[in-house]
Amino acid sequence: MSESWRPGWRRDVPFLAGKAALACAVTLMLDRLLGNPDHVSSTFVAVLCISPLVIGGLRQAWAQLVASALGGLWGTLATLAGLSPTLGVPLAVGLAIVTAFAAGAASGYPVAAFTALYLILVPHGTPLETFAIRFLAVASGAVGGFLVNLLVSAFFYRGIFRHRVLALEARILSMLAPAVRHGADPAEPGFAAVATMLDAMNSALFELRWRRSSATSLAVEELKGRVERLRELLHDAVSFASIVRRERIDPEVADAFSAWLTTCRGVAESLPEPLPEPLVETAARMETTLRELNDGGL
Repeated sequence: MSESWRPGWRRDVPFLAGKAALACAVTLMLDRLLGNPDHVSSTFVAVLCISPLVIGGLRQAWAQLVASALGGLWGTLATLAGLSPTLGVPLAVGLAIVTAFAAGAASGYPVAAFTALYLILVPHGTPLETFAIRFLAVASGAVGGFLVNLLVSAFFYRGIFRHRVLALEARILSMLAPAVRHGADPAEPGFAAVATMLDAMNSALFELRWRRSSATSLAVEELKGRVERLRELLHDAVSFASIVRRERIDPEVADAFSAWLTTCRGVAESLPEPLPEPLVETAARMETTLRELNDGGL
């Protein structure tokens, strides 16, 4: 059955849901070992720490811990100062968010805010006892999420990146025709997506070299090369539009080339003829890249 009927559906949703469920299960087991009574906080943080990459999950876990400490600090101070919830909660939450960003834990700001209001509104004994329970819960969730990332994601890097590259490739190919006609503006989201993908791949490769996973590292390197070719293709599409404007070539030429890109993507037939001389090299380079991508298809 096609998945396109459900808006927002992604093929990795079952994988993501499975990892989140497993993270909750691991965290609850850790709660038992540590004697943590706050299962709501720990399991919620575990879900927040889920990441496609192990190193990304580690960064997320660290951000949650730092943010929780800062939120707990402000919530505890507000309680010790005897502030009413009406004044203490907004003040502590605002300060928790500001300091989380200042400390480089921006992704953990929801946890910082929740910890601050939790300390004030859901006390467990003294303010310091409440803070200790909350921090233990966050630590349990962060460790649970990280362990699942380590045990699951690390063994599925090839599949994870293959799926992500396929989605990126479809997106870039859909941008070629507009970029050929209009230049850089329609291509900017594509360049941003490629940069994000390459950054994730570089992080994964760093981790894989550290783990000495040479076979998986080689597979990710090959996929990275494909992403770099997609970036070159998008650059050439933008260059094509620039040449058309600079050389004052009839826009109908760009329209014809755009139609060719849309219908055959460079694999069904040769370039439309004739092309003005200034465009020949760029167009031929795009055709070659498209054919290479097709021949080395995922």
